[in-house]
Formats: sequence, C-alpha cells, structure tokens
Amino acid sequence: MKKCIVIGGGFAGLSTAVHLANKNIKVDLLESSPKLGGRAYSFLAKDGKTIIDNGQHIMMGCYRETFHFMKIIGAQDKLIYQPALEINFLKEGFTQIKLKTVSLPHPFNLLLGILNYQAIDFSDRLKILKFFLKIIAYSDKELSRMSVEEWLKKEKQNETINKAFWEVIAIGALNIGIRKASAKTFADVLKEIFFKNKLSSRIILPKYGLSETYCNQAQHFLETKESSVLLSHLVTGFKIKDKNIVEVQTDQGSIADFACVISAIPYYALQKLIPVSVLNKKPDLRYSSILTVHLWLKDNSFTEEFYGLINSSVHWIFNKKTHLTLVISDADYLMEQTREEIFELIIRELNKFVNITRDMINDFQVIKEKRATFVPSDTILDSRPSVVTGLDNFFIAGDWVDTELPSTIESAVKSGRLVAEALLNSKTCKFTFYNERKRNNVGKS
Repeated sequence: MKKCIVIGGGFAGLSTAVHLANKNIKVDLLESSPKLGGRAYSFLAKDGKTIIDNGQHIMMGCYRETFHFMKIIGAQDKLIYQPALEINFLKEGFTQIKLKTVSLPHPFNLLLGILNYQAIDFSDRLKILKFFLKIIAYSDKELSRMSVEEWLKKEKQNETINKAFWEVIAIGALNIGIRKASAKTFADVLKEIFFKNKLSSRIILPKYGLSETYCNQAQHFLETKESSVLLSHLVTGFKIKDKNIVEVQTDQGSIADFACVISAIPYYALQKLIPVSVLNKKPDLRYSSILTVHLWLKDNSFTEEFYGLINSSVHWIFNKKTHLTLVISDADYLMEQTREEIFELIIRELNKFVNITRDMINDFQVIKEKRATFVPSDTILDSRPSVVTGLDNFFIAGDWVDTELPSTIESAVKSGRLVAEALLNSKTCKFTFYNERKRNNVGKS
C-alpha cells in the first residue's frame, strides 16, 4: 500500500497527518523526539507531580482551522472557551482593569467595550476607535511598507495608548513588539480578531496540559485510521531521483515504501536535509524568543484564569491553580540571562503589580524557547514558500510556510490542511486509499 510519510509531530505535522488520515490515506508520522508536540507539549515538572507546558499557548475565537482540527480528533471539549472577550489587566500599584465586550450585536459589542476600557483616558479610547475605522482604508501595499510602530504614529496613537492596548495585542498575537512587526501582518490579525464576528475576539485556553489536550487525541485518531506514529525516529536524509524522493533515511533504517513525503519540521531543520532550491521561495526568517516561568506559591490567592500586565516586562500571568505561569514574549534579551537573574526580574515585576515577594514563593522553573516564532517583518511577507515544492512527491508544512497568517498554532494547523488539499489534487503523487469504499468521501469534511 502506498502511504504518506509525515516528518514532524508538532501542530503542523499532526494536522497534516490527521487531515490525510481523515480522507482514508494511510500515514506514517516520524517524530525525532520521544514525544509529540514540537514546540507545544507538556511534561512533568521537577517537583515530580505537576504537569506543566513548555510554554503557554493562547487561542482566539477566530482560529477556525484549529477548532476544525480539534473537532476531527475529538478534542474540542479539552478547551476552555470564553463566552466573549474579557481580559483582566493589571497596572503597577495593584490596580485591576477589565477590557470586556458587552452584550450588543457585532461590532457594537467591541466598540462599547473599548469605550469602557479605563486603562486610558476617554479621549485616547476614541483615538483607538478612529484607528479601527480607518484600517480598511489602507491597501496591503501601503501597509507592507510600514512597521506597526510607524503606522500607529501616522494615525496619532500616542505612547500611552500603545503601552496599554496596541503593544498588548502585538505581543499576544505576533510575539513581537510594534517596532519590528509588519503593519500588513498586524492589520490582517486585527481584521481576523475584531472584524469577523462577535466570537472571533474571545480567548480560548487549553483545559489540560498541551500533550493531553491535543497530542494524545491526535495519536489515538491516527491509530484508529490505520496510520502509525513512530517516536524517536530521526530523519537524517533523503535519496532523490527524477524529481522524486525515493528513500527516507532515518537513524532506525531506510524507508522506501511510500507515495509522498511531507516535511513538517522548522525551516532551520529542513535546511540540513534537503537543498533549499527545491522550495519555490527561500524564506528570510528571523526568530523571536519566548520565556516562560512557572511559579509555585505558598498560597495562591489569584481568582481569574489569566491576567495581562500593562507596561511590564512580564506580559501575562496564567493561573493554573497549582501554580502560576508567567510569559515574557519577544524575550531575546533574556536568553543569555541566568535562572537566578530571570527570577530577580520576575520578583521585581510581581512585587510592583501584585504585591508578591520572594518569601511567598516555594519554587520556580524557567523555560526558554529561543526560536519560538518567526518575526513577522516586512521582509518575510513575500518570501514564504508554498506547501508545494519542486519535487513531485515532496510537500512542506509549518507555521512558516505561506498561510497568510503569522507564526501561530492557527498557521501551523492551516498549513497541514493546505498540504492535504495539494496532495489530494496532485497528478504525480500516486498514493492509495486504505478503504476504497470510502474513496467517494474525498473532498468532504
């Protein structure tokens, strides 16, 4: 039977494999590590009893691709869905402020929510509304020439507004500050979050650790579809002949019985396996880091699911009940800092914002993700390759391919769906269906 080989077990690889298996195509998924998840997984903390994630991941109501993927694998009940957008913000001095949409038809629910956002003066709230009204007046060409910071300056958004509103959105959605991010990418994100419908802006969080939330469910789904998940299988190279990959070489041996190969690994890893010239574009990627600190308190008095911090080096606090998870995005400046230096920074910020001192903390754990996301700068917009390559039976998936989305879970999942569609429409990739009686279902959800 001619199967498909998927390399990589993160969101992109699992999405690819699940979408193919859902169309009755047999898949062997190869993952180099002993676990699934890529850059989004959970593990046992050093206390030996708490499950923690390597990094906190936020989803939005506009993540249609992700929710469809979760529905296919039967994991939609493993998420916490906000009824509507509500963020509890903290300002220095223990002040708490809500940004919350109201019970009105869209978009009035959002407009009134912004007008009620008391982190800034009323006149500044009006400036935000004016900005939203002008977004559609800008062409993609105009926006692609500007950074977010330049765009905001042009539209008279001041430093106070930027710190209390725009930086929060940019950091949360793009993992980068307004100075480096492309205005075009930011505009696309704003349209998805705020312009689609009243549920698009709500925040969705995993109910459990990431591995339980989607990795285990995806593996179970694949195994029920006559597909295999092969962990600790490192791909070391390919044999190419007549514009086709004819052999996949791994540290466990070679594989030659397949119809096509899909790489769902990061670009920097793919470069080591195959000439970049097979891609239809050479991506110009620079990366941005995320730093996560898990804190175990002697007494956790936090009541909300999460908090955003205004004008702080700590961007988010997530309340896991057993512990807190603190997130610092765009964290390149902290990657060479020691564990103790990072802890000192965290203590200073917590003391200013929530009155937590060193003696209130039992333990902490620091996790650095140096290449968490790519920087959505102007230069990346036109350099992301499509899922189709110059080889007849080789496709690529990942948040870095051309999905028209920033480096997010949604982009990774969408890339998997795009690969499945491209493969199903391919005239050169000769795979077979494991159940011919179901072949008529191809193309249907």
